[in-house]
Amino acid sequence: MKIQAILSAALVASCEAFVSLNNQIPQTSTQLRAEIGETGVAFENVAREWRCKYSPGESGGPGDSESLKACQSLLDEYLPKLKALPGAQVTRQVCGGCLDFKVSITQPLEEHGAWAEANYEPLESEFMEKLKGIEGTSLHETQEITFEAL
Repeated sequence: MKIQAILSAALVASCEAFVSLNNQIPQTSTQLRAEIGETGVAFENVAREWRCKYSPGESGGPGDSESLKACQSLLDEYLPKLKALPGAQVTRQVCGGCLDFKVSITQPLEEHGAWAEANYEPLESEFMEKLKGIEGTSLHETQEITFEAL
């Protein structure tokens, strides 16, 4: 009986180390959650962003841009594969002023980690290679960022 009481007390004491000390970070789910150091920036979702600049059309804007049209067509080709990634949500951002075309693939931290360990293959290298092949695009980049609804 004494041994059981001692073990129970030790277990309770050791579990306190895993309790969040920052009570200001609401736990929105039971998903894996991380914090960037002691900044208060907590997250449970990570996005991989693929982006480029597209060229304007003859009008000077995006409405008649052949490169924007080709970027969208490429995304349409890859969208089913991207949506098939575990827990993935895909968003597209287009800016008509700065001529950005961006695709963000957001996943819960744990699922994203598995894809990151595989170097985002094979989808990222295929997509980015085809994106670079679109005439009128430039500044082809990728980035991993936290993505959190607040």
